[in-house]
Amino acid sequence: MERVARLVAVGLALIAASSASSVTRDADKPTVDLGYEVHQGTVNSTGNYYIFSNVPYAEQPIDALRFQKPTAPTGNFSDVNKGTNDVMCMQAYPLWIIQLLASDNKTAYAAKTDEFLDAAGQTEACLVLDVRVPVDVFEAGSAANAPVIVWIHGGGFTYGSKSSDGNPAGLIARSQADGGDGVIVVSINYRLGLFGWLAGDDVTPNLGLYDQRLALEWVQQYIGLFGGSPERVTVMGESAGASSVVHHITAYGGTEPAPFQSAIPQSPAFQFNIDLAEAYQKTLTEASSQTGVTVNGVAALSELSSATLSSVNQAVVYNAAMGLFVYGVGPDGTYVPKIPQILLYEGNFNHDINLMISHTSNESVPFTPTNISTSADLLAEVYANFPEASNDTITTLLTDIYPDVLDGTYPWTTQFARAVQIASEIQFSCITGYLARAAAGASHNYVFAYPPGYHAADLPYVWLNGEGAVDDGLPVDANLARALQYYIVAFARSGDPNAGLGGEAVEFPVYGDGGAVLKLAYGGFVVGVDDVKNERCDWIQQAMVDGLI
Repeated sequence: MERVARLVAVGLALIAASSASSVTRDADKPTVDLGYEVHQGTVNSTGNYYIFSNVPYAEQPIDALRFQKPTAPTGNFSDVNKGTNDVMCMQAYPLWIIQLLASDNKTAYAAKTDEFLDAAGQTEACLVLDVRVPVDVFEAGSAANAPVIVWIHGGGFTYGSKSSDGNPAGLIARSQADGGDGVIVVSINYRLGLFGWLAGDDVTPNLGLYDQRLALEWVQQYIGLFGGSPERVTVMGESAGASSVVHHITAYGGTEPAPFQSAIPQSPAFQFNIDLAEAYQKTLTEASSQTGVTVNGVAALSELSSATLSSVNQAVVYNAAMGLFVYGVGPDGTYVPKIPQILLYEGNFNHDINLMISHTSNESVPFTPTNISTSADLLAEVYANFPEASNDTITTLLTDIYPDVLDGTYPWTTQFARAVQIASEIQFSCITGYLARAAAGASHNYVFAYPPGYHAADLPYVWLNGEGAVDDGLPVDANLARALQYYIVAFARSGDPNAGLGGEAVEFPVYGDGGAVLKLAYGGFVVGVDDVKNERCDWIQQAMVDGLI
């Protein structure tokens, strides 16, 4: 009943917005009256698009709204909001991530720690989004009917922001090439760490998902004022952002319509050793330790200062084990009735979503301990990653599914490579095949196999903006990046990555029964068979359905 009432409220708000809102299409000071505020954008003359920065899509989750579901913004403020104060949600980084990123960026560890934990702009009042819209689209108004891409950032549900993954100027440029109609790009913040992912009897779990959902509903309601079409929305994300996309596809077990028409989940990340009850208790224990008083629930947490909550958040996440982030998504019986792998198997998801799905070729290398060299090392790692699995399940996993055979018969020749294969398939890549199979093979899947092919290695390609980008210290192949951007834009326009492509472009295959994928490899694009179309992934999904993992 609550969800039905909410849908009715959104519908009434749409009517009100269409009658009460107005737009000023001034080339220097474009404004949009959203009903609850007037927002002014700025022009990017180089990219020929407007930027509307830090647009509130919700009442800010502070004071009495802390640890509550997000609500639509209210008010009727005539003061113009220029969005000049860029904000991000409260950040928290595991030590192992800081060490990894410090190494990648050749930056001193101590300096990198301060840079991450003390990043400017962190605030609880962070539920805002950015809208980038081509000038021609904005000036045409709702008649433009432009496609929209909504970006959900990654970061393990504990760090990242709407601006952290890249600049969409390159994607917008591809959308305008050869006289094409431009695409609007919306990027969103959502609550992170303890602020958005606490799970206990006294708090609604998965608040971050509800934040994202409200942002998607905001797009449905207001994007027409910017020249976008609410019926041409593609939600896109990588890692935790892609996992979020999958959860929105399976939201409510498919009983509610999705507020988007297409989806591009890239390397969706899942943690099966996350213990949300333990995370909740760690949070209370750390808060009690830092304050010197007993903090025994969310009501007590809500009374703490923002600075104290941030300190607690950072301390809990900082000590996370290798590959973990402490907080994250978990089944809640409502928005997440079960894990998506099971819901897809059961057919309980939104079936009317166009899908373009991807994973990389070596997902888990950055997240796998490099000291795994023996079968005993591997066994300990598997037990740590799947703490609820029985001894019999682990034995089957390591004997029959990922056997200790290092002679090249299987895709591993060392214990470390074996560990990488297990983690990559179970935590990242198998889900892409489950999605394709659930969609009856109608999806378009690609594999980012350009060396080294680590997790997130495709982001500099997705967000290429110029020729100088680097990927793990290596130059990005600009021609391949631009081609990938063309596929993404074509998909956003029509649900088909081949639409409007000509010349020497490689046709993007439909997944079908044979598991056909487009591989972005060194030297170009090639069509091949998905490496996760295998008996290992089949066994893993069945094990999840049977409650063995």
